[in-house]
Amino acid sequence: MTGLLTRPYEAADAAAVADLMNLIEERAGGHPGHTRDEIESLLAGLVRDPAADSRIVVGPDGLVAAAIVATPPAGGFRVDVLGGVHPQWRGRGIGRELLGWQLARAAEIHRAVAPDAAWEVHAGAYLGDRDAIRLFERLGMTPARYWFDMVAPTAEPPAPALPEGLAARRYSAADEKAVHAAHMEAFADHWGYQRRGLDEWATLTVRSESFLPDLSLLAVDGDEVSGYVLSYRDADPTRVYIGHVGVRQRWRRRGVAGALLGAVLTAAGRAGYTSAGLSVDADSPTGAVGVYERVGFTTTSRSVNYVAPLPPAATAR
Repeated sequence: MTGLLTRPYEAADAAAVADLMNLIEERAGGHPGHTRDEIESLLAGLVRDPAADSRIVVGPDGLVAAAIVATPPAGGFRVDVLGGVHPQWRGRGIGRELLGWQLARAAEIHRAVAPDAAWEVHAGAYLGDRDAIRLFERLGMTPARYWFDMVAPTAEPPAPALPEGLAARRYSAADEKAVHAAHMEAFADHWGYQRRGLDEWATLTVRSESFLPDLSLLAVDGDEVSGYVLSYRDADPTRVYIGHVGVRQRWRRRGVAGALLGAVLTAAGRAGYTSAGLSVDADSPTGAVGVYERVGFTTTSRSVNYVAPLPPAATAR
């Protein structure tokens, strides 16, 4: 990377990193929805030591590449590596060098934190990003899970009713602890799940500057949160991003998610948004893809998670 400056991520880089990720994803067929606030929350919630766990590559005209390594939460197993290379700078070995560093750094964190546990490194890309996919495979990663990006219009969405005994209400700051507990239960059987403590989870979600409490709804059974939809700002001011949809196990398959989504789409339309987007596991154990389709969502693009194992130290020897 001769002639380029490589340094750790700094807080002032958030907007440029969001722009870089949006450019990469749009070129690959995805939606350019990342915001500065989202990047700030991700770094605050996932990266333990920015000086050691991030690299920013800067060229004469601005940001060339970014690479971030996220330490798993306590008891976790998944090291997420994030970032990418500007399309105009590809083919020069920058991506290979950065991903190689990310894999090596993930192994260092594994040895320092939980050497006797089996961990994994996860990296994602849109299916249209053939450069990234070739790089993942070249460095020994294998495809493990596919995802759908979906979008729905906010005009005249279906309005299914909640099951008897449940009521819907808007999220408030006082709900933080209850929604965290509901989320940890709702996602416990999902692929790649890692339990996070309240503060870490809230930093990534309801304490983020991108969070939209007025477009986030809860289904409640008395004082218990049975289901929830949490919404966030998108880089497109006409679109709202639905970042989290969950239903506790004993309330599943009773129409809770569909009813909340219909209500959120209606509220988003009244607030001036014309569409809503979300991302979903193509093999979701809850049948989420069908739920979303029934309230008007259609698939617009597909992405894939690649995985590399970090075996326990005894196995590695």
